[in-house]
Amino acid sequence: MKKVWDRVGIALSSACVLHCIAVAFLPLFFPALEAYTHQTWVHMVVAVIILMTSPLAFVPGYRKHGLSWIGLLAFCGLFLILSSIILENHFSDQVTHLISIGGSLLLVLAHFKNIQHSHRHHHQCC
Repeated sequence: MKKVWDRVGIALSSACVLHCIAVAFLPLFFPALEAYTHQTWVHMVVAVIILMTSPLAFVPGYRKHGLSWIGLLAFCGLFLILSSIILENHFSDQVTHLISIGGSLLLVLAHFKNIQHSHRHHHQCC
């Protein structure tokens, strides 16, 4: 069940990256979409879901493999995602989307490593 949360985290973080890229580029090709592509509430909802589901993957993963650097990587990703939301009204959309993309990519990497090391640890013990 623990790997399910890593897969959910990968899906959510990947969706975040795709959303940020789409929001940055679609209005360039379809200017009429600009009014609909940037909704702060969407970012807040996704961030809350990511914040709620990430511990469900990383806490059991840490208990299994004991690698704190994976948790630190996840924390940095979460920090960047939250920072991008907080900075939304203070910086351009391009800057905040780059910060969010960076955070999401760090989370994807952390989830992959969590799966990889949990799997590796499982085979070493049993």
